[in-house]
Amino acid sequence: MQLQRAGLRRLTTIVAPAGYGKTSLAAQWYDVLKTQQRQAVWVPLEAEDSDQSRFLLALLEAVQKLFPDERKGLDANSMPVASMLSVLVTRLGRIATPVVLFLDDYHFAQNDATESLMAKLLAANDLAHVKFVLISRSPPRFPTSALRLSNELKQIGVADLSFSDTEAQEFFGRRAKKLTSEQINELNQRTEGWAVALQMVRVLVNDNIDSNALLSSFDGSNAEMGRYLSEQVFSSLPEDIRHFLTESAALPAVSRALIVAVSGHGNAAQLFNRLGDYALPIAVLDGQGTWIRCHPVFNSFLKEEAERQGIDTREILRKAACWFEAGGDVDAAVRHALLAADPALAAGIIERAGGWRRVYATTRGGTTLFQTMIAKAADINLANFPLTTLGLSVISAKAGHLDAANHYLTLAERAAATMGEKLAQDLRVVRVLMSLYTDRWATAADLSALEADLSQDSGMEMIHRGLALNMLSYNFLIRTDLERALHYGQLALRTFRDAGADFGAMHLYTHIGQAAFFSGDSAAAADAYGHLLTEAQTNIGKGCDLDAISQVLQSELFSMTGEREVAAAALEWALPHLERHDTWFDLLAAGFMAQQRILRLNGDILAAHAAIDGVRATARRRGFDRLIRLIDGERAALLLASGDIDEAVRYAEVSGFGAQNINSESANDFAIHLRGNVPALLWTRIHLARGDAAAARAVFDHLLTSQSQKLHVPRRIELGFLDIRLLLAEGDEVTAAAKLSDILLSLPVADYRAILQIEGQEFAGRLRQLAAAQAVPDVVAQRLERLQDVAAPTKAQNGDSPSAQPAATGGLTDRERSVIRLLSAGLSNKEIGRKLDLSDNTVKFHLRNIYAKLNVTTRTAAVTMARDSGVLL
Repeated sequence: MQLQRAGLRRLTTIVAPAGYGKTSLAAQWYDVLKTQQRQAVWVPLEAEDSDQSRFLLALLEAVQKLFPDERKGLDANSMPVASMLSVLVTRLGRIATPVVLFLDDYHFAQNDATESLMAKLLAANDLAHVKFVLISRSPPRFPTSALRLSNELKQIGVADLSFSDTEAQEFFGRRAKKLTSEQINELNQRTEGWAVALQMVRVLVNDNIDSNALLSSFDGSNAEMGRYLSEQVFSSLPEDIRHFLTESAALPAVSRALIVAVSGHGNAAQLFNRLGDYALPIAVLDGQGTWIRCHPVFNSFLKEEAERQGIDTREILRKAACWFEAGGDVDAAVRHALLAADPALAAGIIERAGGWRRVYATTRGGTTLFQTMIAKAADINLANFPLTTLGLSVISAKAGHLDAANHYLTLAERAAATMGEKLAQDLRVVRVLMSLYTDRWATAADLSALEADLSQDSGMEMIHRGLALNMLSYNFLIRTDLERALHYGQLALRTFRDAGADFGAMHLYTHIGQAAFFSGDSAAAADAYGHLLTEAQTNIGKGCDLDAISQVLQSELFSMTGEREVAAAALEWALPHLERHDTWFDLLAAGFMAQQRILRLNGDILAAHAAIDGVRATARRRGFDRLIRLIDGERAALLLASGDIDEAVRYAEVSGFGAQNINSESANDFAIHLRGNVPALLWTRIHLARGDAAAARAVFDHLLTSQSQKLHVPRRIELGFLDIRLLLAEGDEVTAAAKLSDILLSLPVADYRAILQIEGQEFAGRLRQLAAAQAVPDVVAQRLERLQDVAAPTKAQNGDSPSAQPAATGGLTDRERSVIRLLSAGLSNKEIGRKLDLSDNTVKFHLRNIYAKLNVTTRTAAVTMARDSGVLL
């Protein structure tokens, strides 16, 4: 046996498509090791194990068998991934002799998160005695070059698994009496050594079949071969087994418990056990034989045979749906109900499981579940399922289909008229959620009703409570009531976590992060966005909506600190993604403002106008009126910054920013205009540009005194510098210098330095002159100098943005090459940040890009790959 000859390696991969005997080969090796009294553990994996915690838990439970005297069980919900990994490493380290872990169906669990865990386990020097065997349909993506160089990697692929002529002769053995060696070789060539096909043929080779007839009628196409051989295999089986297979053919997978629940056979369990007595193309899904499924080709034949016999497979699927529902597996229950062509049953299952709450449940959420139901909605009397109908409304809104969202909401409202207060509470919270996606303000009465529901209904279901708190956090955020936004945001986050609804919890990082950003705590904002990025990529996957949301919000932070290259790289894919997918006003506003900030600081005015055109089209398509207004204000400001005063005035007048709106309270209330311009702010700048300092001062002072509440920190910095500009225009340098000192000593201007930079070099020069002339404190002068000590904008060539120009070597940008050089010198993230004047969060961003471009997951692997590819010379 090839594997025995190769001996134990740190990593052995057995990779091939379905039907090539991967599991059979691994099982034989596993049995040999057990016979030799070697330590071996079989770990069956499923799709749910793609979650890091589930993956580690599967390994821990399997390894637990090596410690029979210790208490079993592990509360995965109470342990973070890092702790679970530490426990696993500790337990593996306690094993004195070599141990082999067989990970069957590894492809089900395979993603970036689990690949990272595997890389860490294989890189651990103290686990050299632990050997891994990955049985998978796709090869591992984590780095294996080091293992290959140290001869610790063995790879088995399709070429190794396909039967050679000699192996085919051995495979048929004594059962090939009617087949000559030449016929077996011909058959093997026609099947290309496909194990499942040969297994089917072997069943046919008996005294009652003419081998010449078999070969002459056999077509080498896999599909045709599968049908022919399936029919022949099926006809030779006992009648009770045939009936069992056709009856269960509609089920995607079968277990003993499931078949007992749905079958009309009183001896279904015994029939399930007997399947192993026949050479059937059946795949074991869990390594233990608990769950099995037929080969797809064979299964297709069985379904047709069931239809021919008039077996009611839909009723079997309905029973299976009810069985899964009773076991708490809602997704599987709905899937089987829909396979039964019974969407009403599926809707009822979702209704009983909480309806719209399933959108936010579990780690990944229920988006796919409801998207499937939308396709079946026309066949359902939705009036009977109001909670499910609310879920259809939420999913439609998240996809930007607002007409459909309102349609489903109206249907649910009609049903609510006869269904009592509980449903009225559901409607209230979903209505407020709809206001987020439709860009409409929830009224004070709406918010008061939510608070009343939370205080009066102590038995409110957890996800319902979490969404109500979420909506309160968001609505107080957009009113600049930042303390309450943070308070409710933290409560909502904990509530979703307690409910096991990580998908719902992840959304709270957007509100918490923005509240911190506007409060002047950019470090806390970066931390929130970093958590969102990590959890979104780990739990759902790179490129998902929440991944894009996190990167758009991070870009706002980066653009404010003047880190334009990093901000532009984050926006490059994330902002266009949000324009097409799950988003709301604030997210697009953050991305748009960051984009404008970058382009203006780079001096690319034409690109800034083009970007405005693009985002404005998105705002009109999605009906985001506030975004249109924000864009119009920035267009007028851009014209003004370009020196085109008359055109700026004309555009302001036609877009709702005219002089007649200067005294409008709602139009100029910064509490509800967190980003961008308001008419009075724009006209203060217009008057200044015209040289009319008195008019500018009058508008500015009225703007400040008319505010309904305290300004958020970035706005205070912006207005503080504008006040200094006014004071300089009025010739009051003493007050201007005092104002400059106040701003630089009392506000975190360094984290929002782009506000000063966007005022232009001329204004920056005047501030330096002011600081020198008025003898401001040394710390103020030093801080001012540091704020203006930034790199010049990168010049774009051939119309490309700076972020789109990677260095020629290795595909890394110049900044990324600087990071990798310092990384190779052994510097930590903080040390790299100090060397390059970057924040810790920015260093992490660059490292993620480097890992992705070099196809690695660790710092050591990145340095090694960079050296091998010539990036580091």
